[in-house]
Amino acid sequence: MKLSELKFSNLKRPNFGIVDSFRFLRYVAVRLKEDRCTQMAASLTFTTLLSVVPLITIALTLFSAFPVFSEYSTPIKEFILMNMVPETGGRIITGYMEQFTENASRLTAIGLVFLAVTSMLLMLTIDNAFNMIWRVSRPRSLLQRVLVYWAVITLAPLLVGGSLSLTSWLVGFSAEYGRRIPSVSMDVLKLMPVLMTTTAFTLLFRVVPNRFVPMRHAILGGLIAAVAFESMNRAFAFYISHFPTYKLVYGAFASFPIFLMWVYFSWLTVLFGAIITASLSHWRSTHSLRLDQAAKLYYAVSILKLMHKGLGKGEVQTLQGLSRQLHIGYDDVERLLDKLTAAKIVGKLSGVGWSMVRAPEAVQLSDLLKLFMLDTATLPKRSGDTDIRAWFAALENRMNEPRGTTLYDLWNKTA
Repeated sequence: MKLSELKFSNLKRPNFGIVDSFRFLRYVAVRLKEDRCTQMAASLTFTTLLSVVPLITIALTLFSAFPVFSEYSTPIKEFILMNMVPETGGRIITGYMEQFTENASRLTAIGLVFLAVTSMLLMLTIDNAFNMIWRVSRPRSLLQRVLVYWAVITLAPLLVGGSLSLTSWLVGFSAEYGRRIPSVSMDVLKLMPVLMTTTAFTLLFRVVPNRFVPMRHAILGGLIAAVAFESMNRAFAFYISHFPTYKLVYGAFASFPIFLMWVYFSWLTVLFGAIITASLSHWRSTHSLRLDQAAKLYYAVSILKLMHKGLGKGEVQTLQGLSRQLHIGYDDVERLLDKLTAAKIVGKLSGVGWSMVRAPEAVQLSDLLKLFMLDTATLPKRSGDTDIRAWFAALENRMNEPRGTTLYDLWNKTA
């Protein structure tokens, strides 16, 4: 796409008609391939085999620490395994979980450390996958990631406990008023696993990425992932009950490959929901807009212009506001801001927004050109390329000529 084609009038929000929906799905499919989601799902599957039982046990142990919810620890385990895991996988996890719980009390300090490391391994793998999907260039520190995931495994059981309490209330309500109000029936209760899964996915997509994710996007992505997850579970249950030929091949080990495939497709579903959530904030036009270097320079100057105008009114620019005004995704805006921040042209005001930290008279267009178009620091280092690097150095020196055009000059000329 040429720079002259990047006009705001051509970048309207889509109404998501039939054609736009197909284009969006095609865009999601391309991102699934580019982000190597199938490989990431395989990596997460392997990590899950090592981490899922300790992780669930730790979560339920934390949950039972709250007196008001302690009696729900066993029902929660049964509810999760009955509604979210196929029967075969549920038996496997239940067996290992009971053995693990019995042996956990006899672990030494070194064993507890190894247990914590094994559990955190899954969390860090998820974090790396989400960083790739959301194009995060600066991941959280290890301490921040640990705190985020610790909050997730603490809050998730509480959400399940609330769901169980609501389910118990609905059962009593249905039993009392079901005859007079036929619409209030067990069909309502069948939605609880989907609602619970939607809440969990929404929390995952909203909190885990080190990137701003609008709540409506997280909810929509969580809902789509939950529906896909439930459909996948039903498909697995149908396959296991109607096509038992896998037992002829694997014999006594038939449970393990079935459970392995279920874990793989579960992670693929989670990554699919994450891709949709990330794509919603990037999908701003009826065509996929991939910013090349010229477009990045264009939008960087546009961001600085909006910040300069806002300063005159005593306003600062927020990530959401810049994305809305420029009609580009949050990930693109944040990457541009990161680069401008590293160049000490803009700065983030704590809890407020972004603003220029250098006057327009002090920012030369050649500086921005070098930053986005001719960044010699990103050139590959190879032997025998002295002549090429000398040519780039000559170009950079020509840009460093004194009295170059500044942002102030540019904006006054076009005023």
